Amino acid sequence: MDTIGRFAALLSYDGSAFHGFQRQKDLPTVELALEEALNLLDKKGRRVKVTGAGRTDRGVHALGQVVHFDISWPHGPTALRKALEANLPSSIGVYEVVPVDFAFHARRSALWRKYAYFIWKGDCRLPHLGRYVWWNRRGWDMDLAKKFLTMIEGFHEFGAFCRKADRPSDARRTIMEARIEEKGPLLKVSVTGRSFLTNMVRIIVGTMDEIATGRKSLEEVCRLLDGGSRGEAGPTAPAKGLFLWEVRYDPMPFGCEEYNAVTGNFIL
Repeated sequence: MDTIGRFAALLSYDGSAFHGFQRQKDLPTVELALEEALNLLDKKGRRVKVTGAGRTDRGVHALGQVVHFDISWPHGPTALRKALEANLPSSIGVYEVVPVDFAFHARRSALWRKYAYFIWKGDCRLPHLGRYVWWNRRGWDMDLAKKFLTMIEGFHEFGAFCRKADRPSDARRTIMEARIEEKGPLLKVSVTGRSFLTNMVRIIVGTMDEIATGRKSLEEVCRLLDGGSRGEAGPTAPAKGLFLWEVRYDPMPFGCEEYNAVTGNFIL
């Protein structure tokens, strides 16, 4: 008799193919695609429920999304990874599937999440990267951009950096690290924290754009981090530049060399 076990999966996906991670009626989502594939694989014919580490919005990508699910599967995790990926659309990849304890929860067990946002500063268009970067040709003062990212690190009131309709009563969050890397005209902004508000990283990037171009001052950032309104912050940067980059656990259930090679080499 087949038993039910819990598995965790490390995924990547092209968010331009989906209306976000979370299931929505009559719309393609990552959660729907995963559950439809897993329903075909469950040996007991059960409906499999997937839980993700983060609910990415429409158009947002993932390089290191983590999900867990309970399934009846007697053939081992390697075979499950191959069978799952074979039944998914090409816009979703599965790096690794591992058995985990039933106490493991993709969202609640996470220590922190890292998001990465990519910006292309070149004068010419990059058609093959158009779905994954924000083409922003405005001149930036990189010292101001870095100072802004340093200012948002730590425990602050981030209500100004949340979509107005979704601002919670307690919008305090902790940013563990915020940094920017340059590879020629390609910029990567990384923001790490335990949890995030709706559109928070994209509004951080949109506000950084206004700081780095001189349309807002660093002095205004202090007010934004002290209960400022959404209208005082910058615009919401386009979804296509944002990736859920990494989710960390202790102990870490994954050791995928392919994933580590991709993230370690700053590959889109």
